[in-house]
Amino acid sequence: MTVKPFARRIPLSIRLLTLGLWVYVGGAVLPPFLMAGGLADPASVLYTLYSFTCHQLPQRSFFLFGEQPTYTLENLRERVGLERLPDYPWPRAFRGDPRIGWKIALCQRDLAIYTAMALTATLMLLQGRPWRPLPIWAFLAFGLAPITLDGGSQFVSYALALVSPFTPRESTPLLRVLTGALFGSTFAWTLFSRLWLLEWAAWEERSHRD
Repeated sequence: MTVKPFARRIPLSIRLLTLGLWVYVGGAVLPPFLMAGGLADPASVLYTLYSFTCHQLPQRSFFLFGEQPTYTLENLRERVGLERLPDYPWPRAFRGDPRIGWKIALCQRDLAIYTAMALTATLMLLQGRPWRPLPIWAFLAFGLAPITLDGGSQFVSYALALVSPFTPRESTPLLRVLTGALFGSTFAWTLFSRLWLLEWAAWEERSHRD
């Protein structure tokens, strides 16, 4: 899409979307700080709100202020016991403790997705112009395919384990972050650059009418 920029203004929609992404990421990281500061009630509100958009499984989340940043399901079972892991092996309600640390309200992959989107949008804002739109095939190949393979194979393996003696495949924090960041950055590149150019085109059309 080739558009002569009208006054080279940054569209309000791009500013608001970028701000919204940073607020969303910041809100997810805030609960561990609140818990560590003894503010359990507001932290609980945030955990509950984010539970509507993310599974929040502790074995797939980052922890702050604890012994280590990540834990496997086995690590958690050994450290806190099954009685504190409701609905095991999917103990999404477990938020942490002073020794384990407190989990971020978004899982590792979701945190990487939205942080990468926010960073990509911010880089565009700092340059004051949209990047050349990423081809759809590039988004599918470098953004969608990796996250589908990693997350999809994990999901399918657990489904197979329910009906057969199949050992589920659990992804790793590194793969979740990498695939999430790839998806988030390429998605933001694809969406924001096109939206920005559409806004410029609309401004130019209105200016020609006036």
